[in-house]
This record gives sequence, structure tokens and C-alpha cells, in this order.
Amino acid sequence: MKNASRIGKQALATFFLLFGLLAFGFSAPSTIPDCNCTAPTVTITAQASNSVSFSWGAVSGATAYRVWYVRANDNYTSSETTLGSTSISFSSLPQGIYNFYFVTDCGEESSAIIITDDLIMH
Repeated sequence: MKNASRIGKQALATFFLLFGLLAFGFSAPSTIPDCNCTAPTVTITAQASNSVSFSWGAVSGATAYRVWYVRANDNYTSSETTLGSTSISFSSLPQGIYNFYFVTDCGEESSAIIITDDLIMH
């Protein structure tokens, strides 16, 4: 009988908690805000044996762009570069296969990540 009493007390406490939340104006958000920050459309503008350059069109509302890469051979991850311009170049890249990542920042929001993958440096 002790277990039934304890379960009853827990159920009663849960009821009062939920009733209190509803009675005092707790409500879930009616909608989830849409993300208006779009990802950049990235183009490779130049590539050589150990360098690569990218550009993209300006995104409306963008406050910055973030770019970094991962070298697949050894899983090396570069530092993230934050810039206000719409182009970037990387040089003196060691031989390997690279994935480059691009994100648009729009104040408090960020876009989806765009990946230029399996770029081979000889």
C-alpha cells in the first residue's frame, strides 16, 4: 500500500505543477521562427597544385561569412576565418584531399553549412 500512496502523491504533485503552469499563463511558442539567413552559393574561381580561391554572391542580411577546411588525410582542421568580403584564397596547402566549409552569419542566425568536398591538392 505504501507504493500506491507514493504514486498517488506523485500524480497529485504532477497535476498541481501542470495546473499551476497553465493557470499562470505558461504557453509554448505558437511558431518556430524561420531562419532567413541563406547559405552562400560558392564557386571555385582558381585552383593550382597547392592553392585554391573561392567566391560567392553577397547574401542579403549577411553580417559575416565563416570559412574553414578539413584535410581528409590526417583530419587536420584549419582555424575558422571570419570575413566580410565574398571571396577567399588559400595557398601553400600540403598535398591531400580537402573539404571546405562555408557559413553565412546574419546577426544571431547562421545559414546551413555549404561543403565543397573532395578537392584534391597535388
